[in-house]
Amino acid sequence: MTELRQFFKIATTKDRMIAELQYTDEYLVNRDSEITVESVTNLLAEHNIEYGIHQENIQHLACGIPLEDFPVLVAEGKEPEPGKDGEIHYEINFNPKVEKTDNWNFRDVMLIPSVNDGDKLAVVTPPTEGTVGIDVYGNTVPAKPGKPAKLNPGKNVRYEEESLAFYAECVGQASVQGNFIHVHPVYEVTDTLSMKEGNLDFIGTIVIRGDVPSGYQINAGGDVKIYGMVEAATIKAEGSIFISEGLSGLQKGYIEAGESIQIGYINQGLVHAGKNIYVENSILHSECVAGSELVCQRGSIIGGQLSAGELIEVKNVGNYMNTKTELILGQSHKELVQIEELQRKKQEIQDTLEKLSIIGKKLSLTPNIESNPKMMETLKRQKASYEKNKVLLDTIDEQLSEVTKESNENRAKLTVTGNLYGNTIVTFGKYKRVISTAYKQVEFELLRNEIFMRSF
Repeated sequence: MTELRQFFKIATTKDRMIAELQYTDEYLVNRDSEITVESVTNLLAEHNIEYGIHQENIQHLACGIPLEDFPVLVAEGKEPEPGKDGEIHYEINFNPKVEKTDNWNFRDVMLIPSVNDGDKLAVVTPPTEGTVGIDVYGNTVPAKPGKPAKLNPGKNVRYEEESLAFYAECVGQASVQGNFIHVHPVYEVTDTLSMKEGNLDFIGTIVIRGDVPSGYQINAGGDVKIYGMVEAATIKAEGSIFISEGLSGLQKGYIEAGESIQIGYINQGLVHAGKNIYVENSILHSECVAGSELVCQRGSIIGGQLSAGELIEVKNVGNYMNTKTELILGQSHKELVQIEELQRKKQEIQDTLEKLSIIGKKLSLTPNIESNPKMMETLKRQKASYEKNKVLLDTIDEQLSEVTKESNENRAKLTVTGNLYGNTIVTFGKYKRVISTAYKQVEFELLRNEIFMRSF
């Protein structure tokens, strides 16, 4: 056994799931020495390795193997199996999708589900604990338990612990917003919005069977569905927004949805959606921000700034007049401006801290400063100012971390199914590409920190 210990040493990985046999210089000198399966097994036992031993590899070692086959895997542990996360099984379809064929009717995209009092909305499956593993020393390795599903009862919804299910408590339209499931009653305007109703601020869903003229404001805790057009008005919804015709915003019309927006066209408008924006026709000289997808399949994007976290899909971008058009992927242009402003403030605070530090050192070196009340007061103010700026710097670092971690430019894509004209700026995070000539049917992605364009 002493001789075998001189020939080999056993190395295990940090997680103790792999044990390998490595040869020493002594083994190179005594290649003809006899090695038996029993002696290798005893060597492993001496190192307390008892689980997942590879007998076949040990037999090959005993028969003689070339040096290039080292290190030899002699034992392998069993990895723990993590528990399954809790799941939510919806009893109704909260996000119905219509297949987008050539004859796709834009008005069929958004279907808001309706429920009756007492309807079961969703059932929760609890997480599992997982299966423990075993390392090569025979020790159990705990498994990571699954995470519970995050869903809470919202407005007009109750949760029953016995059945692990959510139920509607009124007739209305169901929606999932963040980690909450709601049932919103509906407020309906049967004609164009007028002074008869005035501005609308409602906890549930709002349906307007006509237009929304300039100057009006609509705020909904649920969804907004407008069967006419919107002028220079403000429409906000925590859920989704559907506008049958479109937005003629005159650079004042503003639409904001916590979920998605479906609209006929956008002309000189400001449109923000937490998830997707679907436009039936064109987007002209507007500012649009989509948290996930911006789709304009049958129309053009001309002028303005448009951002999407994951995908922009459009038929044509720009025009023959080379109107400047900017498309931003991964983050919104507002977030990029926010990052620049935060970085500027951070640099200012760092400069201030450096100056305060120099002042503090000089004050601390002042002889007999304790006997000089005015100097002591100055030192006290310096320390207070330093701590205040240090807190501000930490706050800005947190804000920067929060904004930058949501960037998806490495997964984002721009697809142009028709024509891409010159003077179009394509941006993925901090990377920009200016299109100077026209192209047809192209896709853009960020690959290895470069904006890559290809035809399809």
